[in-house]
Amino acid sequence: MTESSSSHIRFRGRSFPVLAIEPDAPIDGWIEKLDACLERTPAFFARKAIVVDVSKLGLERDEVVGLMGRLSERQVRVMGLTGVEPSWACDELPPILLSGRAYAADEEPSAAAPQPTLTPQEQTTFAEIGAALRAEKPALAESVESERRHVAPLVVEKPVRSGQSIFHPGGDVIVVGSVASGADVVAGGSIHVYGAVRGRVMAGSYGETRARIFCRKLEAELVAVGGFYMTADEIRADLRGRAVHAFLQDETIKIVRLD
Repeated sequence: MTESSSSHIRFRGRSFPVLAIEPDAPIDGWIEKLDACLERTPAFFARKAIVVDVSKLGLERDEVVGLMGRLSERQVRVMGLTGVEPSWACDELPPILLSGRAYAADEEPSAAAPQPTLTPQEQTTFAEIGAALRAEKPALAESVESERRHVAPLVVEKPVRSGQSIFHPGGDVIVVGSVASGADVVAGGSIHVYGAVRGRVMAGSYGETRARIFCRKLEAELVAVGGFYMTADEIRADLRGRAVHAFLQDETIKIVRLD
């Protein structure tokens, strides 16, 4: 082995998309809905990295372990867990995510680490900064919203083939061709498909309930807007094969014809 190959290791920082799911209470009812989804679309979670957020459930550790087991039985690959105490880390649970990083079972949580002490002058300075930020919060929020609206759309100039996944968390996705069965298009904003949709299209997947889906021919396996979904069996027969517009209304997906 040469010196150059043994003494140099290349590291690159990369971001990879994951799907986050938030189970609802009661868990048994949520599992039934999950089973119904998987029955209609068995490959929905295939080849996808999943993060599970249980922060709204108030489960005990053993209950979370049981939930992870039930997901594993359904071939849902959970690569991270959030909404639980870092001290719960164990071999029966996936890595617990906190502040953007994972905790291993033998690692002490950062809460146990000594916290820095501020001098009275530093405390006063930080208090003044906090007050100024709170006063500017509406303007900052408006600026962030404006920036989000101006994110450039992702234009896909070729058909999306079966097994392909297109992710664009920051804005709209425009597909010039069609979306094949078994393909995924996931957008933080709206989705425009100038062809047939036979796969799965998920708009507003990061909580944007105003997102829309437009396509020239609807034959989708699944349509989702703002976290709410509709499977192929739930799409009315008179809408299939038509040019349509899908949007969210009162937490229900509405699909209307464009022709």
